[in-house]
Amino acid sequence: MIEISSFSNPRYKFFKSLAKSRNRKKEALFVMEGREELDMAHSKSIRPQSVLFSESYIKAEELTERYGYEIDLICLTKPLFDELTYQNVPGNYIGIFKTWHRSLDELKPDQVTVVLESPEKPGNLGAILRTCEAAGITNVLVTDAEIDLFNPNVIRNSRGAFLSVNAVFCSNGEALDWLGQNKIKVYATSIAPNSIDYRQALKGGPLAYVFGSEAKGISEFWKESAQAITIPMKGTLDSLNLSVAVGIVLFNQ
Repeated sequence: MIEISSFSNPRYKFFKSLAKSRNRKKEALFVMEGREELDMAHSKSIRPQSVLFSESYIKAEELTERYGYEIDLICLTKPLFDELTYQNVPGNYIGIFKTWHRSLDELKPDQVTVVLESPEKPGNLGAILRTCEAAGITNVLVTDAEIDLFNPNVIRNSRGAFLSVNAVFCSNGEALDWLGQNKIKVYATSIAPNSIDYRQALKGGPLAYVFGSEAKGISEFWKESAQAITIPMKGTLDSLNLSVAVGIVLFNQ
């Protein structure tokens, strides 16, 4: 077991640097905390490379019993641990995991697919993955996105769903080619002259729902490639939070 007590420790600074996307991509590593999420990873045999903890919250003996003595255990002082975490609660610790990359070949075209075009808010992406998992949907295409799956806000808001949902990051063109090759009916949430009520869409796979970004909505690319559907509004506003719209449409399946 290694003990770290200084903010200037090189290894500690390395772990902290993984909060930035470019460092996660360079090192192919990400940080995850939260007992529920870590328990889920453990149940799926997704093993951390290192475990960071503070004895103010959890004892080394509990972690060695859980993972075995071969795990890379790193004990931090409480101030250092608190600097890295969002949840300063009993039982919390941090796992450092290797990232992964899902491909289109891993998806099941006979099931419902969700396409998220250029999502901007990591927290919304995490919430959508959680909704997809709850709705039994594992195919998610994230197109032309600047955010990545291992953003801490994605992980935290997905409540572990990012471990179960097959989220494939690709371009709009790659997504449309895959949908076309598999003869998947495509619907896109958009206010357009030819829009139909989302409840009139076909049920069950193979079909796909496309949702646009929080700020710009669906691009012309998808408007020209999909049947527009809309969620009727009874109030004065004409839009919903992206994750709410996804939930309404998916639970109509």
